[in-house]
Amino acid sequence: MELDVNIKILGPGCRKCIEITNMIQELVEENHLTVQVEKITGIDEIAAFGVPATPAVVIDGDVKCTGRVPDRAEILSWLKKELGE
Repeated sequence: MELDVNIKILGPGCRKCIEITNMIQELVEENHLTVQVEKITGIDEIAAFGVPATPAVVIDGDVKCTGRVPDRAEILSWLKKELGE
């Protein structure tokens, strides 16, 4: 099965990074979404995205937020938009 959306969580593994990762995984499970979630922790890989601060969320190559923890409703709206719902 091909996954519809690719989500990358950029960050070194700090508390906020973990919080975002957990929130996204919960939303994916609760809403039965077909997505791939990937954590990017390497400084060079993070720098390649050109984000000014971590944590950052990238969905299908589009940087959605940096330096903050978005709320559940905001994340869900991004996912549903990407999935065409």
